[in-house]
Amino acid sequence: MLTFFTKNLGWRIQFTLSLFVFITAVPIGLIWYTSSEQVLIKTIEKLYHHSSEVIKSQLDDFFTEANTVYKHQSRLDINLIETINDRDNLLAHIANILNHHHDIDYYYFANNQGALLSLGKIQDTQYIRFESDQPNAGPISSYNVDFNGNGEHILDQKSFFDPREREWYQRALEQDQPVWSNIYSGAIENILGISLSKVLKDTDGNVLGVWGLDLTLDSVTKQLQKSKLSPNSTVLLMNKNGEIIASTNNKHAPIDGQLLNVASGKTPLLQTIWPTISPAEYYKNNSAYQFRYEGEQWVCFTSYYPLSESRDILVLFLTPVSDFTSEFIETMHFAIIITVLLVGIAIYYGSYGTKYILTPIIRLTHSAEAISQGKWSQQIHLERQDELGQLARSFNKMIEHLKSYINQLNTHQDETARLNALLEKQNQKLEERVQARTRSLTEANQKLQQLAYYDPLTNVANRRYFWDEFERQLHQPTGPAESPLHRGWLFILDIDNFKQFNDQYGHVVGDDALKYFSHVCTSCLSEQDMIGRIGGEEFAIWSNVIHQAEAKAIADAILSALALQPLFETEHNEAITISASIGVIPCQYGDKNCYARADKQLYKAKAAGKNQVCINTHRC
Repeated sequence: MLTFFTKNLGWRIQFTLSLFVFITAVPIGLIWYTSSEQVLIKTIEKLYHHSSEVIKSQLDDFFTEANTVYKHQSRLDINLIETINDRDNLLAHIANILNHHHDIDYYYFANNQGALLSLGKIQDTQYIRFESDQPNAGPISSYNVDFNGNGEHILDQKSFFDPREREWYQRALEQDQPVWSNIYSGAIENILGISLSKVLKDTDGNVLGVWGLDLTLDSVTKQLQKSKLSPNSTVLLMNKNGEIIASTNNKHAPIDGQLLNVASGKTPLLQTIWPTISPAEYYKNNSAYQFRYEGEQWVCFTSYYPLSESRDILVLFLTPVSDFTSEFIETMHFAIIITVLLVGIAIYYGSYGTKYILTPIIRLTHSAEAISQGKWSQQIHLERQDELGQLARSFNKMIEHLKSYINQLNTHQDETARLNALLEKQNQKLEERVQARTRSLTEANQKLQQLAYYDPLTNVANRRYFWDEFERQLHQPTGPAESPLHRGWLFILDIDNFKQFNDQYGHVVGDDALKYFSHVCTSCLSEQDMIGRIGGEEFAIWSNVIHQAEAKAIADAILSALALQPLFETEHNEAITISASIGVIPCQYGDKNCYARADKQLYKAKAAGKNQVCINTHRC
């Protein structure tokens, strides 16, 4: 049997053709399939890396805003010891701080006898006040109040509350600097949050009480919702103990004031991957991890955010691969099916063609052998009108036979060209779909860059991007031996009486004023100048002009434009304008504390009556 197959030309041709098609098409298909999946996972990993950087930037702004509260408090020209001894002054001070820092949810003070006065935000338009009923630890009530904390409508009461027993109070006593607490529930409402507290002492070092501010997890979750990049993805913040601090999935919400833990068994998806991502060496790996859950392929990306030197927050992304690749995988599977189909067609036609060609040759060989034996009467009878039939009937018709053979070859060539055109058309469709997906990913990356570098309200540089770019331009060397050459001018601008403007016209008009102010400033700057929003109503400008007169001209142009262009007109045709105070200083290579010096000039302008410019001098 084996000898028959090795000597049979037809079988060898068919086997060789089939093997050639198989070893050519199948590896190409497998290589393409594998490389496509790898490129896809790498693309998802890069996309999540950008998302994690956006979240870290948002957390930086979030937690930096909390530390800025105490810096703001230290800049206010008030006596804190006298303020805490007067209930009305203390409430006014707390309301002032809360209204100037919109990311802060609660701000409060607890004295050394256990009495608490707190003001917080329930919604954007509703405030709540917590206040002890007596000057020491005891009953506490909550009130529905206005933006200034005034109001006597009682919402809830608690028979006894002593803030000195809380972790945020006790942690603050351990050092003089602000310190973060662990996650804990509020005094009356079952709301989880994290506190940044700071002790207040008199001149003799005696503790008078503790200041505190809260960032609720609801506010953190709103920030995470902005970073979701697909419908079924989940973004989480977790600690090393497996507790879910914040999540875009409602199933991960705290239960009865307690954070949900992976070990509870109520999060089967997280419980599946937690043993893999919880070790310390993977915890800070900043990489993607693939796994299967309930028969579906998932991608997990981990990063971390350092809350302090000893505490980190795990940033975790979870998403099914189908969210990103449904159309791509469908196209990929379609291409594989087409490849397999073409392989089958090639094998079939190869087998059929082999049989079609060899059958008359075998008959012709048998006839030739008979003739070689002298059997001249042997005739070749072929009932076909092809080249072999012509050869059997007459050698004189060899040229016609060759022509017929060439015609048949042309027919096969046309069929091959048609199949090639069909394959090229399918490849073109696949390339168009890949290009469309690439454009979508590019747009998503541009959106992430916009969120990371620019303030969403005013569309100018945000605080972090502005100061990074400022430091780069100020401290970047220009030669091997850098000299203290002039680099440019730093402007610090603050809208005058912005709180009263907000109180009078509302926050919506206040936001319009911020956008209008940034537009006016931008129109007065050149393309080389840079403007950024570094606080609520505080902006900064960096200009590389050389002379003081040029810097003064920029500031005067801004003030003139604000004065000449009203923000809006009232129903009595009264033009409403806004003004600003501006502090300006020159900056040289290697300068330190540029912001502090410019801020000092700003406060001089404020003290001199506002709506003016103070440039690097002891008087305006």
